[in-house]
Amino acid sequence: MAIVCGTDLSELSRDAHAVALAIARRRGSREVVLATVIDPQVAGDDTAARAEEVRPQLDAAVELLAAGSAPIKVRGEVIVGATVPSLVAATETEGGELLVVASKGHGKTLMKLGGIAGGVASAATVPVLVVRDAAPFVAWAKGERPLKVMLGLDDSASCEPALALLRILRTTGPVDVVAAHVYYADDAARRYGVRSNSMIESNPELERLLTRDLERRLGQLPGEGAISIRPRCGLGRIGDHLLEIADAEAVDVIVVGTRQKGGLGRLSSVSSLLLHDAKQSVWCVPSSLVTGRLDVPRFRVAVVATDLSDFGNYAVPYGYTLVGERGGEVHLVHVRDEDHEGANAADIERRLLALVPPNQTGVTTRTEVVVGDDTARLIGETAERLGADVVVIASRGRSGITRALLGSVADKLLRTCRRPVLVLRPPTE
Repeated sequence: MAIVCGTDLSELSRDAHAVALAIARRRGSREVVLATVIDPQVAGDDTAARAEEVRPQLDAAVELLAAGSAPIKVRGEVIVGATVPSLVAATETEGGELLVVASKGHGKTLMKLGGIAGGVASAATVPVLVVRDAAPFVAWAKGERPLKVMLGLDDSASCEPALALLRILRTTGPVDVVAAHVYYADDAARRYGVRSNSMIESNPELERLLTRDLERRLGQLPGEGAISIRPRCGLGRIGDHLLEIADAEAVDVIVVGTRQKGGLGRLSSVSSLLLHDAKQSVWCVPSSLVTGRLDVPRFRVAVVATDLSDFGNYAVPYGYTLVGERGGEVHLVHVRDEDHEGANAADIERRLLALVPPNQTGVTTRTEVVVGDDTARLIGETAERLGADVVVIASRGRSGITRALLGSVADKLLRTCRRPVLVLRPPTE
């Protein structure tokens, strides 16, 4: 695989050249291609002459970079065309695994890379690295120090390719990871069912729960390097808080998943802000990037909700099946109406424990009696608070007017719960 480096042959672009070669060394890439684009709309009638003029300059840059680069091959390409599509097309044609550009460029008729960084990041089908400082990458390639990377982490699908890139980087050399997550106190409090007294001050209970889930989201990262989780209570734009964390942690590069869009919103607002304002290099990973085979998930914590009816209890054995025989946790959850005058919590807990199937000595069982009127919401909040890998519930699957009048706890849970939900239907009607 090749690494393509867009260059306008300026002094600043030499940083991008050095970074492209440094990453190629670490990743074992076969080739670095320096591509410079002459846009006819800028050069006008001088397009052909400019191409001839640029060729010797590009050859000199190639020769300088190639000195001591073996076994990596370095070559140059002069491309005539619109800058963004030309760079993207060149990367695809060369089989490029990465497109590297500088943060801004100089010159009158060559491409101005700083102005098109967002353009290539929004159009490229491979990761795009916008270089602000080459020194950390060069030192990392020489084995002199770890590369310090900040990953903007949440539970969206756009983070998966960024996580995959991070895992690859750590297999090629030591990488210190700062996983940064910006949360809004009111949203996080609703998610976990935790009281929040301030919109702007950090909440230790919320941050404990968020850190637990972020650690699971990161998974087992291969390779060497420190790993730290940095949740931050947000007020305003997420991107501004990520920039503050990056500065405070003195990271070398920010890795962010990008949701590519068309029209005016070519990149998600967070990615655009980071590209425009970050002092550090920014590595944009498109959410559409195919990351290969996914890891097989393992269910360790199951939340099983039951109303203690015979059919509701039907879900209980499935929770134990899902977590396996050793080291798993099953939380048996019952939601009691606030006006309920029946059994007290202790009686309900005894009834729940009586449902545990025999021979479950390797599984930890806990009970949760929750009081409230919105059953689906309370089950979802409990699952979030307990860090459930899966939620299990039985549903009779009502339809038509019955469903409209009575509603469906299972249906609402499916629509609102962030965790996987297993809905069990009756074996027979």
